[in-house]
Amino acid sequence: MREVELDASLVAMANEAARRQGVAAQVTFVQGKSAETWERQSLVNSRFAAGDRNVGTAFSKTLQALIYREHEPVALAEDIRSMRKRMQDERGKEDGSQYNIKQGNGGLVDIEFLAQYLQLRHGNKHLRVRVPGTINALRALRREGILSPACHRVLFDAYLFLRLLESRLRIVANQSTSFLSRDAGKLRALAKRMGYDDDDGSAGENLLEQYERTSREVRGMFERLLA
Repeated sequence: MREVELDASLVAMANEAARRQGVAAQVTFVQGKSAETWERQSLVNSRFAAGDRNVGTAFSKTLQALIYREHEPVALAEDIRSMRKRMQDERGKEDGSQYNIKQGNGGLVDIEFLAQYLQLRHGNKHLRVRVPGTINALRALRREGILSPACHRVLFDAYLFLRLLESRLRIVANQSTSFLSRDAGKLRALAKRMGYDDDDGSAGENLLEQYERTSREVRGMFERLLA
């Protein structure tokens, strides 16, 4: 079994006092100035997992009221854009030889951050968008009329494509990676596993073309909706 290291500094409410003091401390933390936007953002996907269900349910309701309190739209958008840029700069590591399909330009994190931004911005009045998970969030945002059918379709299709690509990439590479070569010739095995026809040897090129088109659409939508 592989051990997974967890950086507590990147976990919402990870300070020692909050961990020890229980439910009341968690509520106070989120309610106070010490809970930053990224911490509230991470809690969008929180849900009851184990323990006393009554306590968990009550805590979740209280937490949601605090997470989804009314946000100033401009400040919220600036925070989300700033966090996204920092993540891309520090972890994207894209260059002339590779893309990062998760943390790079137009990658999975663009879609996740965009969905969470819209949930935080509109969750105060649209209770049905208070759902965990990106797919669930996109569907809820569409049903509430926050995302247009066209925007929803682009983001939904892109998310499914990128998730499948991430899974197949890690199978082919036999390691946990999000880096995609820009050399179409090196993508043939991956493209074939993705289901691309390779009768004429163009599977790698077609995969690369679809990825580049998808990432452009995602980043364009991210910038437009957070403008």
